[in-house]
Amino acid sequence: MDIKQLKNIIQTTFPGLSINNFSILGDGKYAYACLVNDKIVFKIPKLEDEYMNDQDKEVNILQHLANKLCVRIPEILYSGNSIDGKYIIGESFLNGITYTQELHDSFDEKTKSDILQQIGRIMRNLHDCAPSDYVWLNRNVETYIDNLDAFNKYCDFNVRKALPKDIIISADNLAEKYKQISSEYPATPVFAHCDLHFGNMIFDCESKRITGLIDFGAAHYAEPARDMHYYYGTGAKDILTGYGDNGDQFLPIRQQFQSVINMMCNIKEDLQNHKLPDNNIKKLKLCLSLPQ
Repeated sequence: MDIKQLKNIIQTTFPGLSINNFSILGDGKYAYACLVNDKIVFKIPKLEDEYMNDQDKEVNILQHLANKLCVRIPEILYSGNSIDGKYIIGESFLNGITYTQELHDSFDEKTKSDILQQIGRIMRNLHDCAPSDYVWLNRNVETYIDNLDAFNKYCDFNVRKALPKDIIISADNLAEKYKQISSEYPATPVFAHCDLHFGNMIFDCESKRITGLIDFGAAHYAEPARDMHYYYGTGAKDILTGYGDNGDQFLPIRQQFQSVINMMCNIKEDLQNHKLPDNNIKKLKLCLSLPQ
């Protein structure tokens, strides 16, 4: 869609809204993000049925988490169905910049460590916000798909065919190890963001602080490693320093397995989009501690 079409969808869905200025913030896999009047972010879904459920869930989650976190989160300002059935939400815009890997790499080691510890504390704060109302929880927050099922879903025939044999052997061994650990020592589920990478964090350059979190549409009731896996390897120690001890001696293995699942998913998407998965295969090798 072009900017005129997106603006028209918002205007017809919320006719009482006066649009003085309009821009496209992002063109993601599942939705467009548009900034209206420099203060409202509207999300317009591309995949109607699947994403509509995520949008509806995000509204409930953000309302539940209001004033409960140590950082800012968006406030729901608008929500409703467009003429063609798309469920659209408008959230308050969080001032600051999106944190990125490039920005993180530009800092000295002490600053990097401090920021990662901040993320660990924010993560723990979020995980401790599990609703006490389990009726609400079951209605609004899904339980993350069984991790072994997710591994098998993404590490399918086509992905296996594209991967070197040493990767397949190592990944299968890790999956078997994870299966045994999960059977004997199951992780305690928490309220997890499930998309807690740098790109969903708002950063203040002056104070060098993470000041906000966005995009809660993927939130699930899941094991803590579901959020921590983005920081498996480099940065893991600082994340855990900020997070604190959760009493799970097998957390590094759970992190590693979640990271493998994520990269398998990326490789599968590469193949579906007719892209060479070389970069994600390289990352997968690093995760599995295999020679490059």
